[in-house]
Amino acid sequence: MTVTDKFKNLSLTRFLEEVELNRLSWIVKRLSGNDTGLTGGHQAGLYLPRVFFEKVIPEICTTEHYNPDAWIEECYFPAQNDSVKKLRAIYYNSKYFPEKGLKKKYDEFRLTKWGGSTSPVQDKENTGSICIFAVGREQGHLFSVAWVTSSVEEEDLIENWLGCEVEPGRFHLSGLKAGSGKEFTLPEEWLSVFPSGRDIFSFIVQQLPKNNWSQSVDKLLLKRRELEFEVFEKIEQEEVLPEIRNGFISVDQFIKYAHSVSNRRKSRTGTSLELNLEAIFLDEKVAFETQVITENRKKPDFLFPSGKAYHDLDFPSRKLNMMAAKTCCKDRWRQILNEADRISPKHLFTLQQGVSANQLQEMKDNNVELVVPEPYLNSFPKEWRASLVTLDSFVKHIKSNQKEIPRLVQWTN
Repeated sequence: MTVTDKFKNLSLTRFLEEVELNRLSWIVKRLSGNDTGLTGGHQAGLYLPRVFFEKVIPEICTTEHYNPDAWIEECYFPAQNDSVKKLRAIYYNSKYFPEKGLKKKYDEFRLTKWGGSTSPVQDKENTGSICIFAVGREQGHLFSVAWVTSSVEEEDLIENWLGCEVEPGRFHLSGLKAGSGKEFTLPEEWLSVFPSGRDIFSFIVQQLPKNNWSQSVDKLLLKRRELEFEVFEKIEQEEVLPEIRNGFISVDQFIKYAHSVSNRRKSRTGTSLELNLEAIFLDEKVAFETQVITENRKKPDFLFPSGKAYHDLDFPSRKLNMMAAKTCCKDRWRQILNEADRISPKHLFTLQQGVSANQLQEMKDNNVELVVPEPYLNSFPKEWRASLVTLDSFVKHIKSNQKEIPRLVQWTN
C-alpha cells in the first residue's frame, strides 16, 4: 500500500489526522486569483514560499541553472477521489538570468501542471478557499495530497486544527516559520501582561503614523497589518514559549492553555481589520460610527456619517454610506445584504486576493460594491478591475459626499 492509498475517500477530519500520522510536510493558504488562473497570468499555478521548498524539494532551490524543476509523481484529492499525475514544482528564477532579456524578472516558486480547471486548485470559483497541500517522499519519489475547502464548515475545521484563522496572503507551515524574523523593542509591561488588540494597534500607529506616510492609505493599511502581525507574533513567543518549556502537569492543563492561545489569536484577527480601517477614517477626518444597530438588530461595521443620521428618516438616504469589513469575503459577502436597508449600494472591504467573475456579478446584482487594497487589484479578473473600489477612492467618495451635507455637525453629535 502506498502512502496516498491511506488517504482514499477520507473525510477532512481523517485527512488532517493522516497528514500528521504520516509526518508529511504541509502548508496552508487561501487560494489567490493568481493561484487559480483567475487573472489569466502567465505564471499560473500554486504560489508557495521559498522556505517550504527548501525543506521539501531543496534540489530546485538553486540559481546555477535557469528555472530548475522537479516532478511530484501524484497529488491526490480525497474530497474528489481524483489525482493529478506529474505535478511540476518549479523555481522561476529569471531575476538571476538578465541575459535572457525578459521584461519580467521572476524570483518565485510555484506548483504547476494541475490539469486545468477540472482541478480544485485551478477552479476559479475556489478563489479565496483554503488549500492544504502536503508532500513527502516514498522510495525516492515525491508524492502529495491536497484538500481545497468547499464550505465555511470545512474552513472552520481547518482553522480549528491550526489554532488560528487563515488570512489571505499568509502561509501556515508544518514545523516552519514564515515570518520576517524582525526584532522589535516592545513596551516592557507587555512582557508581564499580554496587551489588548487595541493596545497593540496603538503601538503600530506610533511606528507607522499617517503624517510620515507619503503613499496611499491602501498601502498604509497593508503595511500596518504586516507589522501588527509580526509584533503580535513576537509578543506571543515571549509569553508562550516559556510556558511550553516549563511543561504541564496534565493533558487537560495543556489543552486548556492551547485553547486560550488559539482564542486570543482569533480575537486579534477578528478586531484587527476594523481597527485598521477605523484609524484611517479618523486620520482622514470623515464622520462615521461603528456597530450602529439598524434593522433586525444588525450592526454594520461602519456607518457614515452616523447612527443618528441613519435613524432620522428626514436625512437623505443618498447621503448615507456603510462599509462591512471581512478579511475573506468568499461565501460570506451575503451576510451584509440586510445590514442597513436604507443604504444602496453597500460597500464591502476585503483582503481576499481575487473573487470569481460569477461572484462579482452576483455582488453587483445585489448592489454590493467591493473595496480592495489597490495593490490587490491585479488579483481580480481584468474585466472587473475598473469596477472595483480602492480604499483611497472610497475615502475620497465619503469626503465628497459629506461636504455636501449641510450642518453635518448636527448629525454627528
